[in-house]
Amino acid sequence: MDRKNNQKKKGFEKLKRIFFNPLFILILITLGMFSYLLSVQMRIGVPYWDVYNYLNNALIFAGMGAENNNTIIYLSPLLPFLTSIVFRIGYVSINAIFIVSGIIFILGGIGLYFLFNERFSPIQSLSGSIIFISFPVVLSWAASGCTDIPGISFSIMSILFMVIGLKRDSRYLYLILPTLVMAFLVRYTSGLIVLPMFLYLLMNYEEIKMLKNLKKIIIGIFIEFGVLIATLAYSFTRLKTAGSVFSLFASIASSSFTGANDVAHNTNVFYYIQNLLNYISIGPFQGYYQQIMNPSQGLPSLISYFIVFIVLVGLIFYINRIFMSRTKLTPSNSGKLIKISFIASLFVILVASFIYQLFVLGEIALVAFLYALYWIVIKKKSESVQDNLKMDLMFLSWFGAYLIFQSTLPLKVDRYFITMAPTVAYFIVLGLSESIRMFKPRIKLINVKSGLICLLVALLLLSCSTATFIGHTPKKTFTIDIDHSCQWIKGYDPEYNDKVICSDYPNAVNWYLKKEIRAGFPRLYNNYDDKFEDYLKKIDADYYIDATRKTHPEIRGYRIIKTFGVVAIYQKI
Repeated sequence: MDRKNNQKKKGFEKLKRIFFNPLFILILITLGMFSYLLSVQMRIGVPYWDVYNYLNNALIFAGMGAENNNTIIYLSPLLPFLTSIVFRIGYVSINAIFIVSGIIFILGGIGLYFLFNERFSPIQSLSGSIIFISFPVVLSWAASGCTDIPGISFSIMSILFMVIGLKRDSRYLYLILPTLVMAFLVRYTSGLIVLPMFLYLLMNYEEIKMLKNLKKIIIGIFIEFGVLIATLAYSFTRLKTAGSVFSLFASIASSSFTGANDVAHNTNVFYYIQNLLNYISIGPFQGYYQQIMNPSQGLPSLISYFIVFIVLVGLIFYINRIFMSRTKLTPSNSGKLIKISFIASLFVILVASFIYQLFVLGEIALVAFLYALYWIVIKKKSESVQDNLKMDLMFLSWFGAYLIFQSTLPLKVDRYFITMAPTVAYFIVLGLSESIRMFKPRIKLINVKSGLICLLVALLLLSCSTATFIGHTPKKTFTIDIDHSCQWIKGYDPEYNDKVICSDYPNAVNWYLKKEIRAGFPRLYNNYDDKFEDYLKKIDADYYIDATRKTHPEIRGYRIIKTFGVVAIYQKI
């Protein structure tokens, strides 16, 4: 009896360790959120223009379609390529790209937990990962088929392999380059993650020199680099996209990319800073779908104000504690003045380059400022303090690098904040932990560990974000109406493949009809219907599918033959 009881007790203890393991809890939460978000996305349809571009490219990669005027083949290819694998299996559906992007989202959340675990306790790391998932822009775009979440997920993995490769096992260093290239290929702007990685490597230069088999590691990485460069060169040449990609980066680096005609054109460099509260949490529970896809259109929730206040208090306390702690050496007053002046001058250059939108100078100034701060102030601290501060500075450079880049771009979209979301989650956990540490001795009733309080805040944030998402989510998006319109045309005109079809949402119609669609945008003609009518006659359009205008005016020579929700089908008379 005693033996059986002991076996039962041991079995119960094993189950308890599994079910209360922070990683296991995170996997359950992310799987649950993925399942729910995927079901919602399948119901409401494609939320954004670019997703159809990726779907059309996936057809090309799968050998099921050909390049035409609707396909933008130079877009980042990895997500379409992964989706094309699902197509080849036999599941040709828009849901394929939702599934692929959602799976990568899960991997990114788990990778972020392991990355946070290098700085925080397991409970705090779980809290940080949940907070990341809870951000409105992350939650609403997680299984949407866009490249923002996959891009940040592979970036997280690159950072993770670098940190644990230097701290624990150097063999992980071999995985940095492949994940970094995947991050770049899934979203080109993910390549900017090399800046915080470079800073972290600089701060760990002495440790790198002490690595075992350093020469073998360097040779291995160079071989990887050569193979990957050759593969990229072949792919871009085969796809004939090298010139387009190069031109895109050249225009961004030289700040010549304006996008003045784009609806997202915005020159306010403080756009993301001003909307930071909205990115953490929005309310109330009821609202418009666009408010969760673009939180700047909504209002911050009360929990957002509460979190930011507590975090700021904690971070101020933390910074003060770090600067007041003893150093190994105490420099003279004159030496202090020179070093402070040097750091201050770099900071002024950084702020000036940000305000005047000097992208390249700003990124250089950021890395120089943070490395100078490390070399002059932090390097003199004890080794245990240094390890934590290296992580802090790396995450700060991660946030700063993307803030400068996204703020400099004349096109500003709320989902671009996703590149900064992991760093905001990191500093929220850090600030909460420091606030709890500061107030706990003053409140005798608090005996709970700081990690559990962080977890409580994270779960509260997740609950509010999920409730808000449910309250804002519509029964469908207008792209479902486009789908229904295209299916109707197939039955109405069996010879539709031989007809000229025009639309103001051509990439979507191209996907549903699997044929080239002529683009027709009334806004380019200042909504003058007579000029747009001339355009339709010029291209001899048999059908025009109007999907984006609130009203459907009369078009000379055409008549509306069917409407589906907001979509109207015009036929030439």
